Amino acid sequence: MQYRPGKIFGRAGLESSVMDRAAVMAPFNYVDGDKVERPKFAFTFGAQGGLPLETHVLPVVDAAGLEQPPRLDDYGFQLVRLDATPTRDLPSDAIEQHWVPAVREKLKQITGADEVIAWGFGMRYSDPSQDPRKNKTIANPSRRVHGDFSPTNFGAEIDHEDVEAEIAAVSGGRKLTRWVGYNAWQAYSEPPYDTPLVFCDKRTVSPEALVIGTGSSKERPDFTMDLPFFVYDPQHRWYYYSAMRPDETVLFIGIEPLGDGRNDFVPHTAIDDPTCPADAPPRCSVEVRAMALYFE
Repeated sequence: MQYRPGKIFGRAGLESSVMDRAAVMAPFNYVDGDKVERPKFAFTFGAQGGLPLETHVLPVVDAAGLEQPPRLDDYGFQLVRLDATPTRDLPSDAIEQHWVPAVREKLKQITGADEVIAWGFGMRYSDPSQDPRKNKTIANPSRRVHGDFSPTNFGAEIDHEDVEAEIAAVSGGRKLTRWVGYNAWQAYSEPPYDTPLVFCDKRTVSPEALVIGTGSSKERPDFTMDLPFFVYDPQHRWYYYSAMRPDETVLFIGIEPLGDGRNDFVPHTAIDDPTCPADAPPRCSVEVRAMALYFE
């Protein structure tokens, strides 16, 4: 295992209806709420970043086995099929130019947005021998319960230089009245996945679970970034997809402003699946952040 466990917790607080479903038990790394300042705390990016964590062993249900498939407007995540060449059939250097436009088009269809922008394309590879510092286009899976849209940058106002430029480029002078931030993720390696990405039902996430971390880097002392992390809540319910078709992608809410100062989030993290065969190939995946825009 590659996580660094802190406190260990088990099944306490889980309803039998959840535990009775077919699920895997896996460790989750939450921020230790007793060791961070609120509403914001500081940490350093990197493997030894000083992020105080506590590990909870929790059930993860295969969403493909639910009677009703999860949707963006209920669970906050949704498995979709894209109208594009499957990523497994593309060379790695061609995935972004084919996959990202298909993600944008699918989000536009599902949400009814006037425009969809996308940024932050990335690739992840679960082989621990792959050092992302030697290859800036590849990163290892993140085994911390987190989000990618901080309300300090994506709250009542958008404070993100690249995103603001993208919005200006597509607005055509129209006034932006509403927006929702999304993530898109796809495994393009064959299942089973040794480190699947898992998603928390947004309806089980309370505002009290959110903590904001301001990350800095020793290599770039002038750079900081706010990221949302989450403390453990026994109400959280976690799901994953044990296998995906080559043309399937998971869309999930990064942040959705609710208009009253609150936001919806879908926390996510990679986990080590204890049921995955030891000889399974490393999980390879692609991801991107996106935003659905609604104009006056």
